[in-house]
Amino acid sequence: MYPFLKHNSMKKIVMSLFLFSFISIAYSQNIEFIKTNFPDKKKELKTAVKNIKEGDKQFKDQYYREAVDAYLEAFNFNSKNARLNYQIFICYLNLNEKGNGFPFLERAFQLDSIINIDIPFYMGVMHQYYTRFDSALYYFNKAQTMKDEKIKHIRECNTGKTMLENEVRCFIDNIGENINSSYDEYNPTITADGNTLYFTSRRDGKNIEYAPDGKFFENIYVSEKDSNKVWNKSQIVDELNSKTHSAVQGISNDGQKIIIYRDDKSGDLYESKMKNNKFQRPKTFPSINEDNSHEISASYSFDGKTVYFCSDRKNGLGQHDIYKVTLNKKGKYGKPENLGSIINTPYEEKCVLAHPDGKTIYFSSNGHDGMGGYDIYYSSFENGKWSKPVNLGYPINTPGDDIYFTITADNKIGYYASNKEGGYGGKDIYVITFLGPEKQFVFKTEDNLLSDVGKSFFDTKEIKTIELEAPKLTLLKGVVVDEENKTPLFASIDLYDLELNELLATFETNESTGRFLLSLPSGKNYSVNVKAEGYLFHSENFNLPDTAQYQEIEQTIELKKLEVGKEIVLNNIFFEFNKATLLKESMAELEVVYQLLVDNPNIYVEISGHTDNVGSAAVNNKLSLERAKSVVDYLIQKGIAKERLTSVGYGFDKPIAPNTTEEGRQKNRRTEFKIIK
Repeated sequence: MYPFLKHNSMKKIVMSLFLFSFISIAYSQNIEFIKTNFPDKKKELKTAVKNIKEGDKQFKDQYYREAVDAYLEAFNFNSKNARLNYQIFICYLNLNEKGNGFPFLERAFQLDSIINIDIPFYMGVMHQYYTRFDSALYYFNKAQTMKDEKIKHIRECNTGKTMLENEVRCFIDNIGENINSSYDEYNPTITADGNTLYFTSRRDGKNIEYAPDGKFFENIYVSEKDSNKVWNKSQIVDELNSKTHSAVQGISNDGQKIIIYRDDKSGDLYESKMKNNKFQRPKTFPSINEDNSHEISASYSFDGKTVYFCSDRKNGLGQHDIYKVTLNKKGKYGKPENLGSIINTPYEEKCVLAHPDGKTIYFSSNGHDGMGGYDIYYSSFENGKWSKPVNLGYPINTPGDDIYFTITADNKIGYYASNKEGGYGGKDIYVITFLGPEKQFVFKTEDNLLSDVGKSFFDTKEIKTIELEAPKLTLLKGVVVDEENKTPLFASIDLYDLELNELLATFETNESTGRFLLSLPSGKNYSVNVKAEGYLFHSENFNLPDTAQYQEIEQTIELKKLEVGKEIVLNNIFFEFNKATLLKESMAELEVVYQLLVDNPNIYVEISGHTDNVGSAAVNNKLSLERAKSVVDYLIQKGIAKERLTSVGYGFDKPIAPNTTEEGRQKNRRTEFKIIK
């Protein structure tokens, strides 16, 4: 176990630098750690030199936290040494704590601007970090080293200036203390309805030990919204965690499957399925994980058949690239497929999220046009190819690392992680609201710089929100229960494309609650077929054209027991207008009826046809009977004994809705299935 590392002294040092640097730097010079400079403090000097040597040793071994602790002890003795200040900055840079490091870099620059040839480059990096793009460009143009990186940073600064002028209107709030702590929280991962949140934290806790970097190991936590849409106090998910790093990466739309990262071997992805409201032991993803490569970040497609993930495996286009694997008809994953050069760059692509609309992915990259660090982008797969990634804009994206982005199915609320000022400590999870009332929004600005001491640390701007384009999908959610006693049922849900007569996916309800959630992207004619052992099936039809806008539908589906007298509506049996000819869109449901009769060879059924009240009784009786016979004939042709099947036409004698509206008449035009023996 690594000792707990305290940094209260560092915080005081940083504040002192901000307040007094313009005085101390203006009238100081570089002071070396030698006896002639400290004739009356030989003992203290010896200790400081020892701390520097210890810091150098830890720095060489890349233990930057231990190195900076040792350096800060020496800094307390002599704060006016350029090399020491520069080394402290480099430590914080490697710890991804640029804000803590910048005062030391600027101090080193003022004490001795040529103490290291890379100083002008890093001055540019830090001015870019604080959105001071003009001054950053000045330093980059002065820099003589890191020429390739310099060109990239110059491009980012020019892009950043444009992004600042075209600010995205939104507001960003800390998600609150029920989720965030004084430690790091990140990787927010939500179910499609936005009501359940899994995330990763490096907080203290029972049996949680320190990792080699001096922080606690990663663990997975969960929170759910209460009836007032407020996040409950988060709880650790013990069954998903291990003794080392365990981090959530992706979750299915309904929350029944989860993908996590574990620091095994070179870092691999694992999958776990929920049973009785508890995740089972995570199992490795052999079709994704590869020896000697690093697999991180994963997301399920809307139908659960494709998994998008990030890997640094050989023959990629850059460092970490985005790949996908898809289940074949045998239920096995195929070979990973690189998404290609439109998405992947020679740099890093991470934190992929597949949106429930079935065509959009979000991801973070430091290779596409952005304002620095990792920015968040989205791309849509249309007409057989990915569109050029679009930057989400400022202030969602900043010159820092903007990663771990997720968004609700309706595109109204996003979540991401940031270590910005004003949080609870470390990285916090924040909420991005893309639609809402006007409010005052506080931005961290360039006033944090040493050279701006005396100004306010914050600017206040009046921000108006905008609505992102609503996704074209239907979110179907609800619960499956027993018709009689209303107890929740464990059921399977088959999703069909009726136009292609293709089974798109099979889902399961929660074993304990019977709840389900499906995402239905617009542009298909869907059949949703719900089945449970010992019950008749229930079907629904959702014919969603390409233009169908976002909607949420909640249903309570009551399944009827497989008993004499029970009847169901076959909602996906269709006929030609005013005829008894079955349409091809009926094939999926007819096959379900056929399989039910095969699985239950002792039942006898009545297939009945029904109409609305348009036209004469004689015409409707004849049409309804002919339609019922068409269904019976199909089943007989498939091999069902004809004595088990009876066809009846009731015309408009048994309406289930008023015939005074088109909606009611449509419900009355139906085919029913009834067990008679």
